[in-house]
Amino acid sequence: MLALVLAVEPATAPQADVLNRMAAVNSDLHSFSATLRAHVTMKSFPFLSADLVGTYYYKEPDKTKVVFNSGVPLVASQFNKLYAHIESPSRWREVYNVTLLSDDGITSKFRLVPRKHGNVDRIEVAADDKAATVTSMRWEYGNGGYAEMINRYTRIGNDLVVESQKGHVEEPGYVADLNSTIDDYRINPSLPDSLFVDR
Repeated sequence: MLALVLAVEPATAPQADVLNRMAAVNSDLHSFSATLRAHVTMKSFPFLSADLVGTYYYKEPDKTKVVFNSGVPLVASQFNKLYAHIESPSRWREVYNVTLLSDDGITSKFRLVPRKHGNVDRIEVAADDKAATVTSMRWEYGNGGYAEMINRYTRIGNDLVVESQKGHVEEPGYVADLNSTIDDYRINPSLPDSLFVDR
């Protein structure tokens, strides 16, 4: 969590409306754990397919972690990086410079540029205006690589949660396709902060 409040750019009315509605989705969801099953097909050496099973943890405002407990360790180590840190729209203005690129009344497209320089240069996001959910994200990396993910949602009680994802990754050294499902959600379990500390 950031220790100070960062200044944010004035938002246009459409941008503020879409972002505010996205931030309000799942306002009663403070934590979850879920089972993540991913099928990964490597398009580069070692040209293998792997099925990974793990647990996805989230705790507000920004703690996320995936622990794969079965599958190919080399592949799992690459993909837990992809899942490990996806910011909630409620934190976008804190973490990114946010630009609304377009809104046709059905889909809004945003560009997120990290305020703190790192491996990610920018993120291109498409959001469903009606549901106020992120339908796709594409991370552009400083090393020339990228990752993209398309989300499908389901409702559990009052919450909209991701039930499946389709993705593609191209990084120096590996190229892969990814299909995953997320289920067996436990909503608002008590999760200790120590769970999210890398060991």
